[in-house]
Amino acid sequence: MAATRRSGKRKEPLNVTSTSESSSKQQTQKKAKLEQQKSSIRKGKGKEKQTEDDDMMEDDVDDINFSYSEIKDDEKEDQDEDDEEDDIDWETIQLPPKFEQELKTEDADNDTPMIYKDVEIVMETPRVVLKESNWEKAYQRNLREWMHHSHVVLLIAHYKLRNNWCSATNMKSVCLSIIPDNCKRLLTKNSNESALKTGIKWLLKWWYEFMVLTGPGLLTKPYLELGNYYNGFKTLKEWIDAHQSDESGDYIEDLEAFIQLLVSKSATRDTAAELFVAILRACECDVRLVASLQPVPYKIAPGTPSKVAIDNEPEDTIEDSDNKPIFKYRAPTKTYVDPNVQFKEARAKPPTVWCEVYCNDTKRWITIDPIRGHIDKPMLMEPATLNRSNHISFVLGFDNQNKVTDVTRRYTANMDKAMRLRERPLTRREKEGGMKLWSDLMLTGVCRKKKTERDHLEFEEMEKQQTRQVMPSAIGAFKNHPVYALERHLLKYEVLYPKEPVLGSIRGEKIYPRSNVKIVNTAETFRKQGKQIKEGEQPTKMVKANVFTIEKKRLKEQAKQDGHDMLVACYGDWQTEPYVPPPVIDGKLPKNAYGSIDLFTPGMLPLGAAHIPIKGIGKLARKLGIDYADAVVDFEFVKMRAVPVIDGVIVVEQEKWVLLEAWEEHEQSEAIKAIAKQEKGVYIRWRKLIKSVLIKARVDRAYGSHDKVDKWANYDNSKGADGGGFLPESDQEND
Repeated sequence: MAATRRSGKRKEPLNVTSTSESSSKQQTQKKAKLEQQKSSIRKGKGKEKQTEDDDMMEDDVDDINFSYSEIKDDEKEDQDEDDEEDDIDWETIQLPPKFEQELKTEDADNDTPMIYKDVEIVMETPRVVLKESNWEKAYQRNLREWMHHSHVVLLIAHYKLRNNWCSATNMKSVCLSIIPDNCKRLLTKNSNESALKTGIKWLLKWWYEFMVLTGPGLLTKPYLELGNYYNGFKTLKEWIDAHQSDESGDYIEDLEAFIQLLVSKSATRDTAAELFVAILRACECDVRLVASLQPVPYKIAPGTPSKVAIDNEPEDTIEDSDNKPIFKYRAPTKTYVDPNVQFKEARAKPPTVWCEVYCNDTKRWITIDPIRGHIDKPMLMEPATLNRSNHISFVLGFDNQNKVTDVTRRYTANMDKAMRLRERPLTRREKEGGMKLWSDLMLTGVCRKKKTERDHLEFEEMEKQQTRQVMPSAIGAFKNHPVYALERHLLKYEVLYPKEPVLGSIRGEKIYPRSNVKIVNTAETFRKQGKQIKEGEQPTKMVKANVFTIEKKRLKEQAKQDGHDMLVACYGDWQTEPYVPPPVIDGKLPKNAYGSIDLFTPGMLPLGAAHIPIKGIGKLARKLGIDYADAVVDFEFVKMRAVPVIDGVIVVEQEKWVLLEAWEEHEQSEAIKAIAKQEKGVYIRWRKLIKSVLIKARVDRAYGSHDKVDKWANYDNSKGADGGGFLPESDQEND
């Protein structure tokens, strides 16, 4: 097949004369047309506006001349391009066979008829993602906390029910029928520690061979997975029915089903530990069912994709399939995991349910792990830090009487972390307002029982265990540590006082006892506590000021313009003394610049003055001419302004009883006026009612009928006599 290409040679120009003649003719014709347009413009104008028309005509002529010059330039450019195209010399060449075959294929495709199908193109606008409001964030945060609290309460009820099943009479009978005889002889209520541990060791060995694990038991699910986990179920019963066959679930309907698991020798990790508690109680041992609650967390774990990111994730489309690679790679085969091997590996992990046996010989509780076979090793119950499905926050023990005891301190080396996992720490303002942690209030109600000597000894043992903790080897572990502290981890209002003793050092930083960490406050905060800074004391720490009012905000902006931050001095409690207000002198109250007296605490009352906490008594004191001052007990912030909270007045002590007697008389007179006003209102309403009845009676008497005869009855009687079909008139009705 041949093709043409351009060569570097140029052809000689042909017919130059004819081309120039044709172009000159065209120019002559265009000039003639322009002259005709000029003449028509001159003739079409009136005589009255000759001057203006001449100017307009000249402008039009200029425009026409300009357009004419443009036309000439365009023609010249077109002619040059045609000349260049004519000068190109094209040659015929031979193409390779490969390109000839492709061209033939393209020609065949072009000859085949094309069938077009309807294609629907949907242009979607990008989804506008609105920024989550502060109200929505607060609502979601509160919702997570409510779910966390509710889940904790439900888990406590769950384990109380299981603990009650472990003490049932039917369960005890079944357990006694399967327990080995050698274990029964050693496991008694009054066994010494050696015999008790030996019997438990034999029992654990038998239990390991007797019970087969079928699942892990209860697991913690992240907060974001709960929406998909419970999606599609309208009632709780539907969800329970759908998850009864879940291999990781632990649903048992009643006591009979619980006993049947013991008979069938198969259960989950949690249920197996609960059944072991029933075995020990059948041997007359004092046993606790210990459960590490795994509630849904109240906060989202770091690294979890947000809900907005999940909603905006692009979906796979049909066009994406075109971009997939042509070559198909072999997918990696899934490694087969034997369920028995998997459950054996699960035995090595810390459990969430175990038990404790009380030893009367040593007066202490012995920890028993029936899944892994550990005896008296409480610190092995704490899971790894990276374990997301098992964490220690609430560890509760349920005894034979179904009483609850908080034993979290015994099984964790970092109690502060467990407290953070329980709930959100209180803010500084919440602490100052007297607010308490929800977990403390809940445990106070759940663990309500009479404290015995055994309980006091157990509490002292757990306290000693916390103080015997090993010093951490990492700097991050010192943060919020209950025993040790580093200066770098101090909060805004915390200082080290005194800076001794030094317990050690890590990477050049000194380690101090946690008891040396003290709280500092501003002079204004101490004044609200009824304290004042001692004379000559220097600030312990300078911190950035908190801005709550417009005035402080202006000062902060001014300091920022000056190139520095607005700082406020903080002092420690050891630098303060009780506030002593100035006394009353010559019957005059020591008022401040606003005409009031600060009374944040009862000790701030001036000597010789009296506080009368009655609302509105200041008006009466002003009428009587008694000197008084408003008692400011607190401040509240409204619209960036500090508004004082006033509770009554402060007067001179000698005038207190005079003002109270006047107030009593005032209250009596106000009560008499209120009663008189109420009686007057009653009389007015009765008078209105009586007048309404009298008016109605007078109207009925003047315009109503004396005999109550139906007008339609008169109409029926008169229609036959008169022979008409007219309706009765009002005068006929009276007849």
